[in-house]
Amino acid sequence: MKRRILSLIAAGVLLAGTANAMSYEEERVIARDFLALLDANNLIVYDAEITRPVEMITERLSEHIKSPVYDFKVHVVRDRSVNAFTTPDGHIFVNLGLLLFVRDMDEVAAVISHEMGHAQLRHIPENFDTQKTLNAATILGVLAGTLLSAKNPEAGAAMVFSSLGGTENIRLAYSRLNEFSADEYGKSLLQETAINPSAMPRFLIRLNTFSSTSGIPEYLLTHPFTENRVVNMRMDPGRPAPDASYWTLSACIAGLILPAGEADMRAASMPEPYRTLAMGLSRTRSGNHVQAIALLDKVDMGIAHAYRGVNLAALGRKDEAYILLKDHATSARTRTALAEILAEKGLVDEAIATLLPYLGQNPRGDYTMGILYERAQKPAWSHAAFARYFFKTENYKASLHHIDAALKDKGALPQEQTDELTAMKDMIGKSQAGRRQ
Repeated sequence: MKRRILSLIAAGVLLAGTANAMSYEEERVIARDFLALLDANNLIVYDAEITRPVEMITERLSEHIKSPVYDFKVHVVRDRSVNAFTTPDGHIFVNLGLLLFVRDMDEVAAVISHEMGHAQLRHIPENFDTQKTLNAATILGVLAGTLLSAKNPEAGAAMVFSSLGGTENIRLAYSRLNEFSADEYGKSLLQETAINPSAMPRFLIRLNTFSSTSGIPEYLLTHPFTENRVVNMRMDPGRPAPDASYWTLSACIAGLILPAGEADMRAASMPEPYRTLAMGLSRTRSGNHVQAIALLDKVDMGIAHAYRGVNLAALGRKDEAYILLKDHATSARTRTALAEILAEKGLVDEAIATLLPYLGQNPRGDYTMGILYERAQKPAWSHAAFARYFFKTENYKASLHHIDAALKDKGALPQEQTDELTAMKDMIGKSQAGRRQ
């Protein structure tokens, strides 16, 4: 079922392109469908402990863009390849693999500023007139196929081949043609933002060492050889300067995302208190609550306090957990724990307000919201939350039941939620029709 749903979304993305320059509305439609594809396959990271530092860099850079074309939005992708890319409508995607590869936050800024250059210079939409065989659907199809290959090789490969359609060399030549101008734009933006632009050649030099070991020739890459880009920048690469923000991000990625063994291995190379933070978060994920609390007790950081609260709540020590969570919970996981405690205290409205900004970011949070809205006698909202929970956990029969129940009273829901439910129902319905054929 999941594979059919992915194929349907992919088809929508692939058919959305045009041989002419795109309008901004067409960009929004294509970007929305591409984001839906990644989100439906659990490829978007929502942990605020990971996404917020990247968002803050994006916001800082955006403040120094003259006449911005887009309101930039950055997303972290659950993919281990060292990559970042831009789609129409100003969406920037940064892979987890890249965040694990950089050595300081300036290098993250260098990559994002480069991607902003692609967007501001409108390298995708405005080249349609000169490259008729290339369109945004082709590019997004290749990107989606590459990302999905990690989870579903058959579906991912099918998307890549259906997207390329014999235009691979044109697509890659197009990409290489614009890299140098994006580098120049990014370099200037870093300087305007008072971020050391030497981070860009430093990152590229390390990337060149990493990529050269694969033996992939330049004509199969979406970027020109990195030594050419480094030479073109004419800058001393300098040395990395990892700060507290960098080490906190590294600890959170290790503790909240990576397998336990790898998390401990990466934690071993971190300075304190980030080593202990990473290990405490990892123990939280694996359910070793007593050990997690012992580790997190040693770390005087808001994230550590919040996850101590999560572990205390799991052990039934709700009063102690509440004291920590009410002051430090700032993510879907930690706010869900706080909302559950508030609900037990009978503070249903406060629990809903606590979790509302994090709808759709955590399946357990969606399930909790379903219960809370039911208690608050808001049936349409309750069914919508349960529909999202069952869709994300691939129980499509249950999801359809709640979608239909919510849409019977759709006047009680904002248009955005109605559109989301309708889209989910459409995807499930088409998938079931395809299965019967």
